[in-house]
Amino acid sequence: MPICGFNEKMLKGLIALTEGLVEHGLVYRCKKNRETIEQGIKREISDMARLIPELHRIDDSAKRILTEGIVKYAQGFYMLTRKTGIENYKENIGKIMNYFKFMDEKYYGELEGQPDDMKDLTKFLNEKEI
Repeated sequence: MPICGFNEKMLKGLIALTEGLVEHGLVYRCKKNRETIEQGIKREISDMARLIPELHRIDDSAKRILTEGIVKYAQGFYMLTRKTGIENYKENIGKIMNYFKFMDEKYYGELEGQPDDMKDLTKFLNEKEI
């Protein structure tokens, strides 16, 4: 069950979230803080890296997992943006969505129900570029 049968509505939601990470989380906040995009990315990644080890303090397991998931998603996106540049963010969002679609199609189209389905899926994902 990688992403429950990924569909267009899910993609649109992730695209909007990710665009918001750039438009508000970086561009707006960097302007407000009078810092460069690179400084903003470093700050955001650092803040998230400091938060993750503290998440075990959230008693409600569902809330803890939701928080960890969204923080790690944002952190991963910022790491990719730092590597490729903010000017490529729309292209990167498309590549991330293609990666998620690939994951979903690979699992439901080929691997679901096989004894090592998740192990095999991770091998394919390791080779798939974003």
